[in-house]
Amino acid sequence: MMDEIDHQYLLSLGFDNARIVDPDKTLRQLRSASDKAQVQLLKATLVAGPEHLRFAARNAIHSFRRKSPRSKSLAVELLLYVSCQRQISKAIRLLGVEPADRQVVLVALSESKEAIQELERVSRSLLGNPDDSLVEIGSKRKLADIQRSYGVSKREMEAVRFEGENDSDVLKRLIVERSALLDVQD
Repeated sequence: MMDEIDHQYLLSLGFDNARIVDPDKTLRQLRSASDKAQVQLLKATLVAGPEHLRFAARNAIHSFRRKSPRSKSLAVELLLYVSCQRQISKAIRLLGVEPADRQVVLVALSESKEAIQELERVSRSLLGNPDDSLVEIGSKRKLADIQRSYGVSKREMEAVRFEGENDSDVLKRLIVERSALLDVQD
């Protein structure tokens, strides 16, 4: 899926049955496919929907424009906002892809639509079977994994739930809120 956010293109693609023996090498290959794109690989099991990725991308872009990033690259800044972490090492531990991971999400930002399209083409040959449904919270297990990993309690979810709102939507809002809090914590 491709979105435009503040004059940048955001690419987010889910892949199932990924066989990534060496995540660092795969990431280097993806990044070399387009030097105009900032690329990151994430564990699909901990991505809370396209809203989660769009909001993190918006915050990362704004952080760089305000000249107040926590990292040296937009790709790492995006990882920090998606993970809701202030420290790069914690963000990598939470969302970094490992050889055992079979479901991954590729996210990339670029001012060049052509760079994003080229990256999309290359990623399909490197990463596995395209499955964008992996970006969504599609199961109770994924919902529970996200809650645990991001420290969201059932009590907290009930406290902020709007009438008739489902668990998935409540959790997405809370994850986006945690991401937004990175800008006010120091």
